[in-house]
Amino acid sequence: VQSGLVVQTTAEWNEERQIFLLHTPNEGARKNWISQGFTADKAVVVADLTVGGERVGPHAFVMNFREGGELVPGVSIDDMGRKTVGNDLDNAWINFDQVELDRSAMLSKYARITDDNRYELTTKGVRPFDMIGQRLYSGRIAVSQAALEYRRQLFKQTKEYSDKKAIFSFSGPRVLSDIPQLSAIYRENEKKMKHLDSFVKSCEASLAESIRRGSLPSRELVEAIATCKVKAVEESIDICFRLKQDVGSFALMGDSGHGNMDFLQACKFAEGDSRIMMQKLARDRLKEFASSGGKGSNFSDDETRLCAQLGGKIAAATKAGVEKQQTWDNEWQTVYELAEAVINRAQATGQFKES
Repeated sequence: VQSGLVVQTTAEWNEERQIFLLHTPNEGARKNWISQGFTADKAVVVADLTVGGERVGPHAFVMNFREGGELVPGVSIDDMGRKTVGNDLDNAWINFDQVELDRSAMLSKYARITDDNRYELTTKGVRPFDMIGQRLYSGRIAVSQAALEYRRQLFKQTKEYSDKKAIFSFSGPRVLSDIPQLSAIYRENEKKMKHLDSFVKSCEASLAESIRRGSLPSRELVEAIATCKVKAVEESIDICFRLKQDVGSFALMGDSGHGNMDFLQACKFAEGDSRIMMQKLARDRLKEFASSGGKGSNFSDDETRLCAQLGGKIAAATKAGVEKQQTWDNEWQTVYELAEAVINRAQATGQFKES
C-alpha cells in the first residue's frame, strides 16, 4: 500500500558534468506540506532518477538546502498558507529548478552510479524504492499513535470535566457523566482504544524487527500498517465528533481540546490519504481473489462476498465495452465496503501475527 509515495520531482544524471540535476517539472510536482521548510539547512529529497535516458525510480538525495542562511541557487519556497490548526508548525512548498548535486549526494547503500556511468543495484533483490517506503510505514505507525493520543487526551480531559459537572435531577445528586449517552460513549471508547492500542503496538513491534533485520516488511505487515493508519484516524474522527455533540457547551471552550479536532483531519491525509489507501487495500484484495480463482487464503466471508460481487460487475461491464476504471468508480461504495472488510479482518484479534 504505497499510496503516499507519489514522486514527480526528477533527478537526471549528467554524464558530461558528473552531477545530478534536481528539478520540479511542473507546479503539481512541488514538494508540499514540508515541515521545517523555512528553517532547515539540509534536506533529503526523494526524486525520480533517470540515468542514460532510462528512468530507474525514486531515489533519495541529501543536499545543502541553505548555505550561510540563504537558500541554495535553484531552490524556491513559500508557505502553504494559514491552517485551521498547527500554525506553530511551518509547512512549505518547495520547488527545484535544475539544482546541481554532486555524485555523493545520492544515498548509495542500495544503488549507485558506477565510474562508467551505469546504474547499479548494490543489494540483490532490494530496490531503493522499497527501502524509502519503509519510512512511509514507520510514519503511518506514528500517525496512528498521534491520532490515538489526541483522542486519549480529549476523552480524559472531557471526562474530568463531566465527572465534576453537577446537573439537575429529581432522583438526587448527579453529574454530567451519568447521562446515558455520555456514559455509553466513554465505555465504548475505552473498549475500542484498548483493542486498537494493542493492534498498533503489535504492528510497531513487527515493523521494528523488520527494520533491525534489514529486511522488507511482508505484504501482510504492509496491509496491517495501512489498517492501523486508516482505523486509528477514522475511528478517532468519528468518536471524538460524537463526544463533542454530547458533552454540550464545554466543547466550545478554548481549553477543552475540542477546538483542535482538525488535528485528526491532518492525520487523515498524512503519510498516505486514508481514502486512497482504502482504494489500494480493496484493489489488492480483489486482484488476489481473481488470481486465486476465488480461493485466496485468509479471506473473511465479507471479503469473499464483496470480491465476488465487485469482480462480477467489472467483468460484466467490461464485456459490455465499459472501461474497468469507470466500473470501479461507479461501484465506489462497494469498493470502500470491501476495504472496510479487509480492515476489520486484519485487526479483528487486536494483535498482528505473521501467518
